[in-house]
Amino acid sequence: MQQRRNQGCAALRSSLRPSLQRQSRQQLQVAARARDPDELEAEDEEELNKGPPSLFWRVFAAFCYLVPWIDSITLGKEIYRRFRNLLVFYFVPGPFSQIYFSSQFSPLIVFFLMFLAIVKNKKLHHFVRFNCMQAIMLDIVVMLFHILKSYMPAELKWSVVSRYVDMFAWTCCVGTVAYCVFWTLRGYYADVPFVSESVYHQVQLSEYA
Repeated sequence: MQQRRNQGCAALRSSLRPSLQRQSRQQLQVAARARDPDELEAEDEEELNKGPPSLFWRVFAAFCYLVPWIDSITLGKEIYRRFRNLLVFYFVPGPFSQIYFSSQFSPLIVFFLMFLAIVKNKKLHHFVRFNCMQAIMLDIVVMLFHILKSYMPAELKWSVVSRYVDMFAWTCCVGTVAYCVFWTLRGYYADVPFVSESVYHQVQLSEYA
């Protein structure tokens, strides 16, 4: 008797299985038709923008670090005087610095272009947006060194202390920029202490702004 019941349950399951599978397929087809194709394309673009960066994106991201590099040129007067071999760090961004300082509003315009057109542009690769925001943060650090120097007392500003402050500031800024450019060209996220974490959060917040 028990065996007949088990056989009957098995037969009922086998008869219901095709109908359940057909119903699940119909539900999937209806759900696929109900989804907006624009949302599917947006998801594909988002996955593509978070994949490994191509050579073009790596070069484009490294190019953003020209801004803090240009602003740190004036900090290296003592370095260039003592170490002539380091003049290459002065001549490489030279043509771009002429454009950057062509007007008193040019640095401000470049800042807003980088932030609004690159960092907040979700169509660009996340790698580019991250490095552009990190370049902005490093440029702010360079500006803090300039502000610190401008508010130094005259006794220190024209003494040997100011020269060593400039050498320290130039070494920190240009060394950090070179470090970031090296890892960016290799396709890795350059991790700068106390900066990269805030940059990552800023890029994430810009996606919801």
